Amino acid sequence: MDVATSHCEIQTTKTLKIDPLTFVWRYAIRYISEHRLQLTKFVIVGFVTFAINFSSFHVFYGLVSLDYRVAVSLAYLVTVNCHFLLHRIFTFSAGEQYLIHNAGKYLLMLALNYGITMTVVWLVVELLGISPYIGVVASTAATASTSFFVMKYFVFRSKGILWWSS
Repeated sequence: MDVATSHCEIQTTKTLKIDPLTFVWRYAIRYISEHRLQLTKFVIVGFVTFAINFSSFHVFYGLVSLDYRVAVSLAYLVTVNCHFLLHRIFTFSAGEQYLIHNAGKYLLMLALNYGITMTVVWLVVELLGISPYIGVVASTAATASTSFFVMKYFVFRSKGILWWSS
């Protein structure tokens, strides 16, 4: 057995001895460390777009007195353009990519996120009997938790970047 083979076997044995939870935590910490600038930008844009969304919802629901479902939908539409442009240019530096290529994939993500948003708000209002404002906050948390990865590895993915790369 040569040195490379024995090293590979030792590494495999060591890897197998680490419990899965420890492996996941180590991977997550490494991932966050390697992508901290982009994650920070994502969070900043997230707060800005959340403020736009929440304020728009308040205007439509609290001031204009529209049905909460209509208000959520209109606020979502108001927020989408800002969200797309800020993430495209600031967070993922994808301004040089073809706009139509990004926009098509972004629309797929939006459709999924809109479904999640409407479901979460409906659950909060109709089943839990809580304010739609709480529903807007809860739906934002639900969609934000996956949006970074969808945008990074699907919507604004550069050639050569795969979903499993670090």
